[in-house]
Amino acid sequence: MSATAFVATSPLADALQRFLACKRAAGYRYRAEGESLPALNRFLATHVSTHDPVITPDIVRQFVARRGHESDTTRAHRLTLIRQVCRFLALEDPRTHVPGPRLLDIVRCPFRPRVLTRDEARRFLAACSALPPVHHSPLRGVVLGSALALLLLAGLRAGEALRLTRHDVDLSSAVLRIRDTKFGKTRLVPIAIDLASRLARCRAEVERAFGSDRDVPFFPGPLGRPYSLTALRTAFLCVLLLADVPRATGGRRLRVHDLRHRSE
Repeated sequence: MSATAFVATSPLADALQRFLACKRAAGYRYRAEGESLPALNRFLATHVSTHDPVITPDIVRQFVARRGHESDTTRAHRLTLIRQVCRFLALEDPRTHVPGPRLLDIVRCPFRPRVLTRDEARRFLAACSALPPVHHSPLRGVVLGSALALLLLAGLRAGEALRLTRHDVDLSSAVLRIRDTKFGKTRLVPIAIDLASRLARCRAEVERAFGSDRDVPFFPGPLGRPYSLTALRTAFLCVLLLADVPRATGGRRLRVHDLRHRSE
């Protein structure tokens, strides 16, 4: 987050900056939370006193109050954020109200992924190979089709796959080096030989278009930069259509992230 993210907004803008800096100095990446802090800052700009900016129980309740038809999980994210902020602010001003973790009986709904059946997975992989190019991206089919196959077969997160470079993919040993993971660590992921062969075909196409530099993204877009998550999701929906795999089953919608999960 930029240093100017909280300029000319709430009286607690400087404190929110310190809070974010403290979290990141402690080793937390705090990406999603960092993106949510400006919204909290804008809310506080109209709810805390400029003369005595203290977060009260009423302010907390208003911040986590339901908005429209949003889920309790969404509200739980806001509660977690303001609870962490209040714990930090209370170190400087003990009058700050620190809400409990279950304020207003907000409980996160348990996550239940929509898992592909074996037959759906076979059709999905076949459709990955049939994903067509588009006029502005002739490699889109082979690149994003290979990326989606990798998510299904190796259990990677979408961001991990899109951040892979040519140097991270050792096809001779069939091992991937995954950097900057969810917890800021690096891990090695072995892959099956047939998946390595699929990735080798993708790499050959990419090298013909962009060269063989070690730092070239393994899944590059038409300009040579990594494909965006939005583009991957769009390709994912196209593959589902080609594979005749329903997007929703039993009230659960299939997401790109669900490809990591397996049925028993």
